[in-house]
Amino acid sequence: MTLKEFELADTMLKRIRGLMFRRSIKKPLLFIMPTESREFSTIHSFFVFFPFDAIFLDSKGVVIDMKSGIKPFMLNITPKKPAKYIVEMKAGEAKRRGIKIGSRLLKNAYI
Repeated sequence: MTLKEFELADTMLKRIRGLMFRRSIKKPLLFIMPTESREFSTIHSFFVFFPFDAIFLDSKGVVIDMKSGIKPFMLNITPKKPAKYIVEMKAGEAKRRGIKIGSRLLKNAYI
């Protein structure tokens, strides 16, 4: 995927808001975390009113973990390994695109 295909969550405020209070996802949301870690890449789905997929990537843009069909109001969704990027997209979109653990989703590390 190219950078143009994403909505960026590259500031603290954008990362905090994420998908909260939205009605749908228009473009996949790319979170750029300050460091590659498990703690900083833990997410939740409070005030997200629809299911979505979360894809966790390392600093090279390779998928290290995936969570499909995350339901609203879930807490502590943490990847198995440290992540630098998180992509949130419509539920089922990761499967439709053939994204799997080990796939290189980002061609370049963006930041």
